[in-house]
Amino acid sequence: MIHHRTSEQNRIHKILQDANIKLTSVLSDIFGVSGRRILEAILNGEKIETDGLRKMVDWRTKASITDIASAINGRIRRHHRDMLRYHWEHMSYLEKAIEELEKQIDQLLSPYRKEVELLDGIPGVNKAAATTFIAEMGVDMSVFKSAKHLASWAGVSPGNYESAGKKNE
Repeated sequence: MIHHRTSEQNRIHKILQDANIKLTSVLSDIFGVSGRRILEAILNGEKIETDGLRKMVDWRTKASITDIASAINGRIRRHHRDMLRYHWEHMSYLEKAIEELEKQIDQLLSPYRKEVELLDGIPGVNKAAATTFIAEMGVDMSVFKSAKHLASWAGVSPGNYESAGKKNE
């Protein structure tokens, strides 16, 4: 799955800040296992006490239960909870859609496993880049007259628009 902070995650952070919930100060990733469990409990209006919190927090979490309990002790109002739920549901929908698209891409790539592995072996090229190369250029390089032609088609061939110190446009 693609891992970058989405606009929905940014909105959730903002709502938590407005409610004086400082979860990011104790969890490096509030959208990880522990953070998601805590956020879901907040969304559900649960009263989060130490014993319940212990069950929610993954054992690998570096922050203490006391610190986490202190961080989630904010002023969450119904408005905050409603807004959190709206953004949480939208974020979940987007994550599911991305997961489904990634499965589709994986299925479509199945005939090109060998090509993906070869491209993935190039330093600086990962599976995502290999997938993009195959989707954009295909695997039949005979359609390009030369490597220079392919580079030009891909837009990675720099042009030389200068001669004798004069720029040609």
